[in-house]
Amino acid sequence: MIALLRGRLRQRLEDRAVVECGGVGYEVLLPPVAMKQLPSEDEIELSIHYHATRDQPRPVLIGFVSDLDREFFEKLITVKDIGPLAASRALAVPVPELAAAIARGDEAYLRRLPGIGPQKAKNIVAQLQGKVAKFALAREAAGAGQTAEAPPAHLRGPAGTVPTDPADELRSLVWDVLVKQLGHRPGEASQLITDALERRPGIETAEALFDEIYRGSK
Repeated sequence: MIALLRGRLRQRLEDRAVVECGGVGYEVLLPPVAMKQLPSEDEIELSIHYHATRDQPRPVLIGFVSDLDREFFEKLITVKDIGPLAASRALAVPVPELAAAIARGDEAYLRRLPGIGPQKAKNIVAQLQGKVAKFALAREAAGAGQTAEAPPAHLRGPAGTVPTDPADELRSLVWDVLVKQLGHRPGEASQLITDALERRPGIETAEALFDEIYRGSK
């Protein structure tokens, strides 16, 4: 199985590229978001999803500029009626933006993606809503240096500093996403976090905390 390709970009087509590695040219299907991110230099590196089944024995290589994008794609293809080719076409926007839309249950946003109709949008939200926090958080991490509304005092360290306790860090990070990306009011976000941690003490990851928040809100 091929998981990584590093080599010379020989040809760039509308939805794919040919990458030469060790004298062999590999045709790699690229989602729109990966095509936009493709480096302009000759030497490139792609994270690869290798797809082959009994019904489709000819392997298809689907390439991504980052491992995180590939990992999100592999979650997306677990959704009913979303195969690798459909998922590839749908990845027309940055993954953190798409993950945030799924996390807030924004089916209207999803229906604007290529090939995603009402039923597929419903399936995506139903199956992935509590499982994409990690990818939505990538956008928050990228903008960490920007000035933004601060979390409430009980989610900050002494004198408003960034929390150093891992539990406080986790609450602050999830609060940021709930308010800035998912549109919750600050007080509502704080209560959602508090309720989730009361139901399930000992949560250690943002993804698990989001999962509990959305489980409790249903």
